[in-house]
Amino acid sequence: MNGRVLITGAAGALGRSVVRRFVAAGERVLAVGDRGLAEIAAMAPPDVVRIHQADLTVTSEVDRLFAVAEEDGLAAVVHTVGGFRWGKTADFSDDDWSFLLKVNLDSTFRVFRATARAFTKARAGSLVAVASPAGLLGEPGMGAYAATKAGVLRLVESLARELAPVGARVNSVLPGTMDTAANRAAMPDADFSKWVTTDAVASVIHFLTTPAASAVNGAAVRVPGPIL
Repeated sequence: MNGRVLITGAAGALGRSVVRRFVAAGERVLAVGDRGLAEIAAMAPPDVVRIHQADLTVTSEVDRLFAVAEEDGLAAVVHTVGGFRWGKTADFSDDDWSFLLKVNLDSTFRVFRATARAFTKARAGSLVAVASPAGLLGEPGMGAYAATKAGVLRLVESLARELAPVGARVNSVLPGTMDTAANRAAMPDADFSKWVTTDAVASVIHFLTTPAASAVNGAAVRVPGPIL
């Protein structure tokens, strides 16, 4: 890949797996987060993994991030940032609603806008965003979360069509419940064997950025994990 891969949410459970997958494939990475980046920096030499701290809900910080990314050439963007809140609509608080809008949609819009500008200049590039099966069907207690993830999917579809004329692609992955420490703590009685690993999701994300996936654009790729 000619250029660096920008990975948001790099210090999260999925983000760490995504960074490892791209480094293993010989790619250069710009790992982005708002905290916990020391572990990421230790994965590879600085010329392979650069780190950058940014609040992706702030336009000026996103603009500075992409200015850094474009110094080395920007080949791909992987947007893993997202948050979750559960609650029935009648009981859902303003604060939880604002949190979901900020983390799931504000960050996505700003990253997508900056990516669109960069890929239009380069006339190439691949963007992969992490969405959720909840964006396809709202379940009880999931309405607010589902609404924001549906918004991510619609942004992916629109941007894919906007960037296709310049040779860039935009896709999303929709993981099932991921096997992370946080999810195990939140659902200790669940059957973890049915969950998808973050490494498996990272492999699908990596594939979508490669020439082998050149015919895939505007897609929502489900990654449910084992079906047992």
